[in-house]
Amino acid sequence: MNATNSLQVKAVLEEGTMFSDSQKVGLKYVLDYSPDRMLAPAYKAMGKTPKDVTYGGWEARQIQGHMLGHYLSALSGFYYQTGSAEAKQKLDYTVKCIKELQRDDGYFGGIPSTPFDTVFSSGENFKVDRFSLADWWVPWYSVHKIYAGLLDSYIYGGNKDALEIVTKMCDWAIAGSSRMTDKEMQKMFTCEHGGMCKVFADLYDITKNEKYLKEAQRWIHKEIMNPAMKEQDKLQGYHANTQIPKFLGIARLYELTGKSEYRTAAEFFFNTVTQNRSYSIGGNSKGEHFGKEFDEPLERDTCETCNTYNMLELAEHIFAWKKNSQVADFYETALYNHILASQDPQTGAKTYFVSMQAGFHKVYCTHDNAMWCCTGTGLENPERYNRFIASEFDDALYINLFIPSTITTSDGWKIKIETNFPYEEKAKITVLSKGKTDKVLKVRAPSWCKERKGGSDGYTDCGKLSTLTSLEINLPMALNIRRSLDRSGNFTIKYGPIVLAADLGNKNMPNDIVDDHLIYMQSGKNASVEVITADLKNPSSWISLSDKSTLTFTTAKSANEKAVAYTLRPFYDIHHTRYATYFPSTNASENKRAGLFEKITTDFIEVGRQQSEVEHKYKTEGTEIGYVESVDRNCRSFMSDESFVLYKAKFDATAKQNKIVLTVYGKDTGSLTVLYGSELLQKVDLKGDGGDDFLDISIEVPKKLVKAKQKGAKVVREDITIKGSKGSRILEIRTVNK
Repeated sequence: MNATNSLQVKAVLEEGTMFSDSQKVGLKYVLDYSPDRMLAPAYKAMGKTPKDVTYGGWEARQIQGHMLGHYLSALSGFYYQTGSAEAKQKLDYTVKCIKELQRDDGYFGGIPSTPFDTVFSSGENFKVDRFSLADWWVPWYSVHKIYAGLLDSYIYGGNKDALEIVTKMCDWAIAGSSRMTDKEMQKMFTCEHGGMCKVFADLYDITKNEKYLKEAQRWIHKEIMNPAMKEQDKLQGYHANTQIPKFLGIARLYELTGKSEYRTAAEFFFNTVTQNRSYSIGGNSKGEHFGKEFDEPLERDTCETCNTYNMLELAEHIFAWKKNSQVADFYETALYNHILASQDPQTGAKTYFVSMQAGFHKVYCTHDNAMWCCTGTGLENPERYNRFIASEFDDALYINLFIPSTITTSDGWKIKIETNFPYEEKAKITVLSKGKTDKVLKVRAPSWCKERKGGSDGYTDCGKLSTLTSLEINLPMALNIRRSLDRSGNFTIKYGPIVLAADLGNKNMPNDIVDDHLIYMQSGKNASVEVITADLKNPSSWISLSDKSTLTFTTAKSANEKAVAYTLRPFYDIHHTRYATYFPSTNASENKRAGLFEKITTDFIEVGRQQSEVEHKYKTEGTEIGYVESVDRNCRSFMSDESFVLYKAKFDATAKQNKIVLTVYGKDTGSLTVLYGSELLQKVDLKGDGGDDFLDISIEVPKKLVKAKQKGAKVVREDITIKGSKGSRILEIRTVNK
């Protein structure tokens, strides 16, 4: 969803509701900032005397000016979404000052142009690492925020001077980069540079001047994009939020050029992060970096908030292409459980990391002396609540989120969403006035709502809109368990899409609104959390609703060995207290099964998990990756009777007996045919009588087939091919030596 699309549908939040109240707190937080203090670093950088003192924290360091950019974006967004006259007044004043300060050559920033001048003029002889360029801390990142803020000032704030200013800034950048070779540009991209690619793409979309499109494509970081274009996950070890804005740029370039490799890269990255690298609240990263695929360490420095801000924007683009409810499901999860939860409802203070470590607490920024990256995006988050409630494409209006609001389309349809979701399990959609053209209404059928059925896109087609349209939408919610991606036994409790957290109290809590986010690594003890021994497949047997009006739940004392009953509340309502979003658990039957396999396993393939499949040199035709929620396993589904998947697996040449163990879901039906190399071993019929659990099928490999190719070798590597009938699935494959 680009800027044009986001302007097609406008949603105004209903007064006195959860998101509206949070938005008001966010607006006040932004308006409490002084434009002159925000501008102070820029006055110094431009050789002028500031009108006021600069803010503290990061704004007193080499990253100065990044907050000015976020401030412009936030003021623009709040003006567009709420009509705030004060936001508009402060926006126009700030842009006026920037115009007066901008250099004749077009440069403007919160830092001097020194690092850029050095890079533009030194050939390859400039210093660079991941967070430093020419001995300056991420200078492109800092000025990018101002570029983006000025574009928002024009698009959402209606300030024409902002477009003139940002155009001159882009021309300055092009004049400098024109002195650099592509090799030098790629070297420069080693350092975090924000979303500069997207800036040039957006300016091209506004001006249609080809030089900005050409420059945008010069800003593609090949180290990151080339693997993504080939659908290769090479993210491990990379700083997470450095990469997301690059994919926002490639997404815009796809929309402007139609180049399929750009879309492939953006979609692959989005799917990889949301499906394989995210926590239950929708956030990602540990210590700001991507770890291993499916890793889910529960530490204090997890879920950097500005990552999720950017991932939601990327989701808007992906949805515009796919119009699929899976994208909206992620958006809902991240919006309610991370973004809404990241703002203190009393003060408006923002989080940097959101700890997933059981027993810790949230840590928020001070208003004047923190100025973290997530403080900046945190200014914008509340004005973005409205953006994805509804979308308009191809003469269809999509209702994506059940947030009380009034929606106006580009051609005049006005539709009201009435609901107290998630505190009630229904919503009413009513047409207030007719638009100029016919439109079909499509309402999302959430994945967590088993009773609602959608089409292939996950949306219910409700027919053409008319002045008589008035729909009652039922949204029954249930308790559900979301297990951690690493299968460690940790899990999260959810009610519908809402993550529930245990309130562990605030006894001896330290001050949690601070200047320095490193408090995460330095402060206090965690509250203890007991191991859950209850049945995770039936959470309603040990979790009860104690207050519907606040969605407060209570766990039974019998759910753990120490008879501790926990009070659970929506994570977005957990503030200034210790909490647990994840619980540890034990599963006797799974542990016993894993213990038996551990003693005899030669090789193990996690079907549907990229790293494991790549390591086993997989090949496939006609299969799709899926997930079986009941047993918490990825899978491969066979889409036709000609489908197959092949892996190269290890066998023990010294063993008396080798077997292949196929793990399937007990309720599945169909057939599987297994080959060792080119030798047919067995055809297996699945009858669906294995229950709601794993079904392990052992297939003997004749000893004469397991022959070492080198004398004395103990390990044989051979192809395993599995052919399946349409609809059958495999979850795991093991080779065992017994």
